[in-house]
Amino acid sequence: MSRGLTVSEIQEAQQICLDKGIPFFSYRLPGCESLCFGAQVSGDVAEAPDVAAFLGESGFLLSPFCVTELSPIRFIEKDIDLSSPEDWDILKAMPSNSVSEPVPVGATDREEYLQQAEQAISWLKSGKVRKIVLSRVKAHSCKPYESVTVWFSELCKTYTGSFVFLVSIPGETLWMGASPETLLSCSDSGICTMSLAGTKGRDDFSEWTEKEREEQQIVTEYIESCFLNVSRVRPEISGPESRLAGNVKHLCTTFALDKESASKIDMPRLIAALHPTPAVGGFPLKEALSSIREIEKHNRRYYAGYLGPVYGNGQFDLFVNLRSMELFSDRVELYVGGGLTALSDADEEWNETEIKSRTLLDLIAPFNGNRL
Repeated sequence: MSRGLTVSEIQEAQQICLDKGIPFFSYRLPGCESLCFGAQVSGDVAEAPDVAAFLGESGFLLSPFCVTELSPIRFIEKDIDLSSPEDWDILKAMPSNSVSEPVPVGATDREEYLQQAEQAISWLKSGKVRKIVLSRVKAHSCKPYESVTVWFSELCKTYTGSFVFLVSIPGETLWMGASPETLLSCSDSGICTMSLAGTKGRDDFSEWTEKEREEQQIVTEYIESCFLNVSRVRPEISGPESRLAGNVKHLCTTFALDKESASKIDMPRLIAALHPTPAVGGFPLKEALSSIREIEKHNRRYYAGYLGPVYGNGQFDLFVNLRSMELFSDRVELYVGGGLTALSDADEEWNETEIKSRTLLDLIAPFNGNRL
């Protein structure tokens, strides 16, 4: 892992890369103060159909929600991390690259979302599926390239318990967010993950409802089954308990395996089993994903995929791409979603996505001169 950078250093490095079209990643791990940066200054950004090709490398993984031949896993190599003056010299001497901007997905309006939610709830009541995670896109006009480095710093200060990131593959995507959810972390002490589902406002102190507890239990049972199927070892399970994530809170259950047990696990296979979990897809997963493809009208792209640093020693920190947005020259597109069950109400689900969108919108509003 690279040394921690000051706020001014990371803002300068981010801006150089944005101006010159250099692939880069920057992040702050949950509960940490250090800001980290890496840039690829030679060759094309690598791609592969699975993570096995990259877990031994040093860099940053970016996986879409649905991995296909047209949407592979991307990997930005850490050629430089600004740990030495020479790295700065290399970065500043890089030529500028002219690249085209990807086409925005487009927003989902309230009427369209409510129709989709009602359709999903009718299927859920029929018993075809137990849970469907429905997402939508919320657009906001602004000038992201003028403020994004400040947004990143503010996210780091505000959401100390989240994985904050800004990552760019020029010509393909510029993505920023503050994810509260670990997909899988591997360190010297072992591996850990979590089930995070059920949502209400941070100031809502009522009891968790039957719908919210059912939603969380579905994810918990699925993750436990992934461990048992891949490793035949039952992880240590703690929770569920309330977990604050910005202006909302969730029910959270954690899973852990010690170093000895973790050393026997096929990590690419476990990652493939965990993604996507019912927290971002639904359950049963195959049927839920089929429902999503039929109901949703937009391509989720990297939303609800996973991303994070890989350290070159078999260790990594991967997070679900939530509370995030894609940035364009004249707008941002936020992706927000929620888990629907047969007990869901379409209007309440819309309101939940509105609350979740404030995680980012409330933060960026003071820095772009636009009213929300």
